[in-house]
Amino acid sequence: MAWNVTAAAARAGALLRITPRRPAEDLDGPGGTAGSADGAAPEGLFARAFSRAVEAASPADAKALGVAHEQMGADAAVLDRAVASGAPIPAVAALAGVWETLAPESRGIVAHPAGAGDGAVMWAGVRARQVDQTTCGAAVMGLMLMTGDPFVALWVATGRSLGAYVPPEALHAEAEGFETLTIEERWHALQRVLHAQTTASALGPVAWPRSLGTPPWKVDDRTRFAGLRFRGSLVDDSSPAALAPLLAHARRALADGIPVPMFTSGDASLGLATVIPRHVVLLVADMGDGFLVYEPGAGAVLPLSDSDLRPDAGRLPALGNWTRAAWLVLPVPARRG
Repeated sequence: MAWNVTAAAARAGALLRITPRRPAEDLDGPGGTAGSADGAAPEGLFARAFSRAVEAASPADAKALGVAHEQMGADAAVLDRAVASGAPIPAVAALAGVWETLAPESRGIVAHPAGAGDGAVMWAGVRARQVDQTTCGAAVMGLMLMTGDPFVALWVATGRSLGAYVPPEALHAEAEGFETLTIEERWHALQRVLHAQTTASALGPVAWPRSLGTPPWKVDDRTRFAGLRFRGSLVDDSSPAALAPLLAHARRALADGIPVPMFTSGDASLGLATVIPRHVVLLVADMGDGFLVYEPGAGAVLPLSDSDLRPDAGRLPALGNWTRAAWLVLPVPARRG
């Protein structure tokens, strides 16, 4: 069987009894993901964040959040995401205040950045592709950021910020002087900002060469999503027993509204240059027997079956036409007191 670096390292870690991740059933996001005592389905990550914000707020702020939630109507989940992003309450209230004034297409981008199923990811005629061959990781992080932070999605969709609050990535884009007049320019600027952030200190005091793309160990450091922490996990797709808990963890994250970045690679059968992680995609939905995957090279959401996650599956469009899953970036289980 042809080898790649991540599967070999994962097997070596297993032999040495190194377990980089707790089992998926122990995963608890902020506020917990376990069901209630009566067996009811748990609240999602964003709904829990909104509930905690209301509990922690002053009476005036709690009332403002409640009014804003009602204003959003059927799109109240967008407000939950706004609160979870850590944005100040005045900005959250302002989002509710302007929501109905936004063009329907803009609301759609903010509410569902990755779209509502498989197919091309289109934003007002702009296909959500990576800028170039080095920014697949930045594009994945950008779409994940837009999913977790509607203020970033609003900026990409419209160029607007609300009140005195501007998302840090938009501030960075403006400070760097990137062109931001159109959706495409803002989407490209977002990728450039994230690419710069993930490569600036990837080797300690030494910058990672941007021409080599996004280093896997920096995606977890730089991913900004609802205040969560993330950590990379080596994938051994040659072992169903080793792969199963990682896929279960990914499914648990997706059920809680958390997309999962995945690095892909080739193996020795395609040449030694392909045995390391070479591309990044984003798991955006669990389909039961597989996933929907945002592939930034195509700018599309594509299906990936569980049965395809094996060394001999061949080149897969959902993996960016690479052959192997190599590395998953997963939310770290919450510490228990």
